[in-house]
Amino acid sequence: MGTKYKVPDFAEYTPTESVVWILNMGFDTCAEALRSQGLQRLLNYPRNFKFDLIILDVALQCCFCPLIHRFNYPPAIGTTPWPLPTFLTWDFGNPLQSAYIPWYNFPYGEDMTLIERFWNYIFTYSEIALKSRFANKLEHKFIKTFGDGIPPLTKLERHISLLLSNHDLLLNYPQALAPNIIPTGGLHIASTKELPRELASVLDDAKNGVIVFSLGTNMRSEFLQKKIQRSLLDAFSNLSEIVIWKFESEIDNLPKNVIVRKWLPQNDILGHPNVKLFIGHGGALSTQEAIYHGVPMICIPFFLDQIVHSGTIVREKLGLSLYYKEITTELFLTRIREVLNNSVYRENMKKLSRLYKDRQEHPLERAIFWAEYAMRHNGTHILDIPDRDLSYFQTLSLDLVALFIVFCMVSCLLLYKIVKIIVSKFKLVKLHILL
Repeated sequence: MGTKYKVPDFAEYTPTESVVWILNMGFDTCAEALRSQGLQRLLNYPRNFKFDLIILDVALQCCFCPLIHRFNYPPAIGTTPWPLPTFLTWDFGNPLQSAYIPWYNFPYGEDMTLIERFWNYIFTYSEIALKSRFANKLEHKFIKTFGDGIPPLTKLERHISLLLSNHDLLLNYPQALAPNIIPTGGLHIASTKELPRELASVLDDAKNGVIVFSLGTNMRSEFLQKKIQRSLLDAFSNLSEIVIWKFESEIDNLPKNVIVRKWLPQNDILGHPNVKLFIGHGGALSTQEAIYHGVPMICIPFFLDQIVHSGTIVREKLGLSLYYKEITTELFLTRIREVLNNSVYRENMKKLSRLYKDRQEHPLERAIFWAEYAMRHNGTHILDIPDRDLSYFQTLSLDLVALFIVFCMVSCLLLYKIVKIIVSKFKLVKLHILL
């Protein structure tokens, strides 16, 4: 994401700022992607080159959707590393259940209060409305890269017949999914591989256990404020466990029990029996790995699905959470000791791990099947539901609600007029009798 989007910025945003920031980040990401060498190589392919299938990352925006038009509309499917973003739910015709599915930047649960449901509804549908505005900006970028004649983005997105979503039925809230949305959460998880000799030695020899600390790919630990880094290190220095921290640059004054690496084979490390705790940002991929290997968590969420996942971790007693701006040495150390010393977190995570592994098929096998299915049948539009082509007012039946309101208002008005006429005539008759 570059230095334009740094960790502390995410943690300070309000929900309103987050909506705009997410869309801006999507636009900026597309702007970078459209200048990439990889795209330029694709544009050098002849226009009649036949692709059997185009797989597009549509997590933020469909940056490469014009490739569908350029290569004569081969079958296309979308993917997202996020569970199921609001706008993708809407784009593929899946009903938005704002009454019990929290918008991803809210720490709400399924049982929301009236006020929470109000704000959840506002932000869920506001994002849908704002996305169209950014789509118009993106279409101007397309003209610069692909030339004139590119169809509207909505038409190109409509050609994408299937979505492989990182939605996870155990981690994310249960919800009905349209048949063109395939949940493939955890497809990246594989059996643990042999660790590098040095790391294997550290893990094997850790008599008091190991704590793994990683903020993922986009959340770079090197961008944490210096005082926060110091608070974390001071907390680690009070532990008897070995701490392995993914840190992308050099850091001074490390405690003896802290090991820093710029990159970690995270899945393989979490599968080691001596790992007692995983501290992460609550992103989908890392959280799925922790659940798979049964390692309790402490989440430090910053934005997007991290907020929701952290709430799930806390509610299900799989671990604890701590917001970035709350971090102090004392509080961080207290949370770590609570998770390490209270067996309920490990027991709950082990139970969920058994459920996670008890599947009819591996998510990767499911994804491969549907990708090949799309190639065999020139897409999967047979799975589309009518909602995908209905307007906002039709989907929510707001046009019928409006008609019903008008009908009631007209009926009340007519009733009022009738009553007024009757009363008026009654008064005239009464007056005539008196006279």
